[in-house]
Amino acid sequence: MQKSTSSGFSARVNNNFAKFRQSLSPAISLTTNSAFLAVWVPQFLVFFVLLLLYTYGFMAVPSICVVLSAFCLMVAASLAVFRKQANVLLPLSMMLPMAVLVGSMAGLYTYDVYAIYPMFYANARIYADLVPSTTAAAVSDGGKLVFSSSSYVDTALSVGYITERGNTYCAAPVRYPAQGKQIQFWAVGIDCCSTAGEFTCDSAQDSKAKAGIVMFDNVGYFSSSSFDEYNKAKLKAEAYYSLFSTENPGYVRWVTEDNLDMVSNEYRLKTLGSLAAWFFIYGGISGGIAYLLYKPKKQKPLGKPAGLAGAAAGAPSAGTFDKA
Repeated sequence: MQKSTSSGFSARVNNNFAKFRQSLSPAISLTTNSAFLAVWVPQFLVFFVLLLLYTYGFMAVPSICVVLSAFCLMVAASLAVFRKQANVLLPLSMMLPMAVLVGSMAGLYTYDVYAIYPMFYANARIYADLVPSTTAAAVSDGGKLVFSSSSYVDTALSVGYITERGNTYCAAPVRYPAQGKQIQFWAVGIDCCSTAGEFTCDSAQDSKAKAGIVMFDNVGYFSSSSFDEYNKAKLKAEAYYSLFSTENPGYVRWVTEDNLDMVSNEYRLKTLGSLAAWFFIYGGISGGIAYLLYKPKKQKPLGKPAGLAGAAAGAPSAGTFDKA
């Protein structure tokens, strides 16, 4: 009885697996079809190259990024002009502009929101033994700051600023014991403080932490950085505790000295995640559009002997853009 049950279960598993393979067979057959690949692969490569170029190259060579996008659009227009020369040129000319637009915008988005920050930190200076009363303008080209041994985050003078989205942006002054009420640097974070007087962001509670990672503002093509919200939290702290600060103070994430690459590493991972998401999303959507343009069709044998009809039925089906 147990042996019969086991064999029945195995049969059901094999049957379900066979159905699954059969459901995938149309997609698998497309990967070996020259007409479908001729429509999908070139435009996807254009998308991927532009995605990477804008993400990692827009800061250094923005003009080359724009020129390459324009060149690809010119190629698409040329393919449309010569569309009668080959069946594949018309659908390719239709998909290339989409690849250029999505690749350029997705790369620019990833650059502005994520990839720009590791580039900032790679190009910024490191300052050591910095006294908190030093004017922020004097180290405005710094990305990583190591403060003097007497420096600390004054969590008792911290505030939280709640935005319309419900996030709490936190700010607390960086000081040394004899410092007055003029503040040059602020430790900041998100959702790690109370309304006032409690601040647990990053390593603010660690007495060994004496370093700060400078928070940079982005270009703001697609999304503003947290910089503006930190500024609002700073203004609230000034009013709440009768402090005063410079017009352009330094906002830092308070960490230990061996963790100064924390923010840069975070944004590198976010950049890779964004690229992977764009890769699979656009790959799937463009593959579906290429499939619709390709339109595989079944051959119907007409007036042929049974043997020939059977052979024709077993032959691979052609697509709309296959040559006759």
